[in-house]
Amino acid sequence: MPFSPAQGYAFLTVTLWSSAFVFTKVALLAFTSPALGFLRCLVASVVLCGLLAVKRVPLPRLRDVPGLLLSGALGFAIYLLVFNKGSETLTSTTGCIIIATAPLITALLATAFFRERLSPVGWCALCLEFGGVLVLMLWNGVFSLNIGIVWMLAASLSISAYNLVQRLFARRYTSLELTAWSFVAATVMLLPFAPEAARETARAPLGQIATVVFLGVFPSAVAYLAWARALAVARSTSEVTHFMFLTPFLSLILGYAVISEVPGPETFIGGAVILL
Repeated sequence: MPFSPAQGYAFLTVTLWSSAFVFTKVALLAFTSPALGFLRCLVASVVLCGLLAVKRVPLPRLRDVPGLLLSGALGFAIYLLVFNKGSETLTSTTGCIIIATAPLITALLATAFFRERLSPVGWCALCLEFGGVLVLMLWNGVFSLNIGIVWMLAASLSISAYNLVQRLFARRYTSLELTAWSFVAATVMLLPFAPEAARETARAPLGQIATVVFLGVFPSAVAYLAWARALAVARSTSEVTHFMFLTPFLSLILGYAVISEVPGPETFIGGAVILL
């Protein structure tokens, strides 16, 4: 059965997001987490605002500015800060598992605020998908408990709330407008890290700088533009958020292709459960 347009956009998004896990490792060799977050938002803002200029899109309505600031904070500024903070003390296994709760949290928030209803089959699918993530990420891992879990849960909640805010504005702004203004808002919020980012850029090798540009253009600008479009045309939020469970599986495949990470049996077992 072919993908619906919403599912096609969602699959493109998670594929690009998966690449971020691999290339962020490369970028962090030369950049700190706050500086990298600011630079990703800055590059994405430049790209998206360039598209707005070409299309001669007007500035957002003044009454919508608070909502767009909220969108930028939840989806990018706060998310990047708390995600990076959690990553400082958590194993990557634990971090991935906690972020993988975002579709569950999004579905629950959509049920509470949009009165969307999940069928019993939908609830079973969510549980099965999360079970696949557990198999994939805990096969040989250790689940550590520390304050980093609180930060990572905050990141998962932040991106889940961002998904709902996107749907609220989907009828008033195009996917390009909504994503661009959200990135601009996040860039402004992360401006305190600009001096740090400038110093690190001056010292960074060309390869790491190119990696940051890639992260800003594809996993950030293009991916979130596709994600906004997916949420806008989806029949329900859960139709597309399920695809977020594919991210760990796709990350392992890309890791093998880019940095020669060899997948273990958990890749095939956990991946099969997720796809099912």
